[in-house]
Amino acid sequence: MHANVLFPINSEAFTYTVPAELRSDIKIGSRVEVPFKRSYRTGIVVALDRNPEAASLKKGAGKLTKSITLKPVTSLLDEDIFLPNNILRLLNWVSQYYMSAAGLALKNAVPSAFFTGKKAGKPRIIYEEEEKKSEQLNLTDDQKNALIKINSDDKGVFLVHGVTGSGKTEIYMRAVKSLPVGKQAIVLVPEIAITAQMIDRFRAGFGTDVVFFHSGLSTGERITEWQRIRNGEVKVVIGVRSAVFAPFSNLGLIIVDEEQEASYKQFEGLRYSARDVALARAKLEKIKVILGSATPSLEAYHAAQNGKFHYIRIDKRIEKRPLPEVEIVDMTTELKDTFSLSAKLVDALRQNVKDHCQSLIMLNRRGYSPYFLCTDCGHTHKCPHCSITLIYHKDTNTLNCHYCGSWLDPEPLCTECGGKEIKYLGAGTQRVEEELNRLIPELSFKRMDRDTTQKKLSHHRIVRQMEDRKIDLLLGTQMVAKGHDFPDVTISAVISADTALNLPDFRSAERAFQLFTQLAGRAGRGDLPGRTYIQTYEPDHYVFDFVRNHDYTGFYEKEIGQRKELSYPPFSKLIRIIFGFRTKEKAKRITADISARVRRIKHKNIQILGPVPAPVEKIRNLWRWHLILKGRNAKALRRTAREIVHKLELMRDVKVDIDVDPINLL
Repeated sequence: MHANVLFPINSEAFTYTVPAELRSDIKIGSRVEVPFKRSYRTGIVVALDRNPEAASLKKGAGKLTKSITLKPVTSLLDEDIFLPNNILRLLNWVSQYYMSAAGLALKNAVPSAFFTGKKAGKPRIIYEEEEKKSEQLNLTDDQKNALIKINSDDKGVFLVHGVTGSGKTEIYMRAVKSLPVGKQAIVLVPEIAITAQMIDRFRAGFGTDVVFFHSGLSTGERITEWQRIRNGEVKVVIGVRSAVFAPFSNLGLIIVDEEQEASYKQFEGLRYSARDVALARAKLEKIKVILGSATPSLEAYHAAQNGKFHYIRIDKRIEKRPLPEVEIVDMTTELKDTFSLSAKLVDALRQNVKDHCQSLIMLNRRGYSPYFLCTDCGHTHKCPHCSITLIYHKDTNTLNCHYCGSWLDPEPLCTECGGKEIKYLGAGTQRVEEELNRLIPELSFKRMDRDTTQKKLSHHRIVRQMEDRKIDLLLGTQMVAKGHDFPDVTISAVISADTALNLPDFRSAERAFQLFTQLAGRAGRGDLPGRTYIQTYEPDHYVFDFVRNHDYTGFYEKEIGQRKELSYPPFSKLIRIIFGFRTKEKAKRITADISARVRRIKHKNIQILGPVPAPVEKIRNLWRWHLILKGRNAKALRRTAREIVHKLELMRDVKVDIDVDPINLL
């Protein structure tokens, strides 16, 4: 007997013989220990051949021959099947669709501790000691109609397009409660910060049948919770991206909250989209999916308009509360109290403190200042490993790269001209924090960005402080704009809105509209009306007209026309092939050869753009070029991409990455 064993590495399966004493117990999905190079490694059996003499098994992409001496499986590590067959089928789909090694799919789906021998641990309690009781809320007519539609079918995709504050979470919970006995559900959220409130709501409704699963758990916790999921001991899994691979064997529903969010996409290694994997898993297992959003992706809304998804529209907030009034603050003419804050916004924040209301401010840039500039010669510090300006962090007094994580100590004199006039230009969340402390000393607030949420449970603690009214204001990056429900927030604000508008990407306007609309939706969710301030130096940009009026349909109609004219998604599919080189000279020389090889490929109805330098030309010491494949037929597109990669297999000094359905082209 032969067994194909898959490891969580960038490779396909390897073939081993199965000793006689293991043949009656070994199964597809078993976890085994096998010899690998000069040591031993743990892997998953993904195929068995009980008659290897009749048919050759594959090792990677090539067939076995009689001259190969196969090593035997050393031991079987579990009595029962470790990985269910439905997950193995999903991993196979993922590796094929995203043109990646099956081992990378396994690496994303199963905690690494199961392959390294780590022990399980007791989950740390992150909930209230006294469980909150579920409040029996009265559903609105819109919510009732949505649930009738969702519960009318046991499969298919339902796009719930509800304005912020319309009660989508309650629809999710009722949909889970309506599942047949024994059926399980996965709830995906885009940010760990959002899960604090989501899990509290679900724990109130389902008690300990809910598991919180994400990469922030300790190794032992991940092992314990994953085993509980696989053993069917829980009903609901709530988590970020990797939770889509939760090893349920009797799944009935997947919910993707804020389906439009870019954070569902993984940008390194296996470049998968958790939302799209959720859609694929639902199709494989013949179950239903709920996609929820106040600002759906253009692709999802287009699919709903064309009948591919069931469409559910909710136009009113709970108790018919008004949507916040949005004011676009023109920073070219507005009086400013500081570099970042207009006098109008500062006055509104002061009044809000007096009124005992809460506020929320978003600046999608962490650190203190994005430019450490010599005003004598104009020199700015760039990362030595990336073509990115270093961000000054005042708390550590370092210049940090937000791409590769490297840092430098700032020099008192300019390293180019020796000048002394070093200025901090631009603002990050640290600088705004400093300005707020100086301007409104009575204001109690917290900053929530990647720098302040590195410790375990930090997201949860900050959200809890906001819920318990221990702070007046929450300042942060885009993580504060998504999914939170703070009834006492009456002011929300965007600082430096222009940073989201002018990225060199065809989705930049869509992202900006979604982000500003979501941020506005955090205000006025309680008894008092809300108001949103968006500070910009480009007030005439068309995005603001639609944000001001909460007009998703108008924005969609304008944007979809441009997409159709340029043949961008949803009117085509994209594959991005990224090349990495050690030097800029090698990049120019080798891409000339790549370009010549690509031109010889026949690609009917496939448009090939490039190769050209990527907008972010250097990351982690690799000079980056890319080419974009565009076409309507996804299979033909992948076939062309495979042909291109195949022609480059023997090329030296080039690293090739494939991004199927890229969500940004930077």
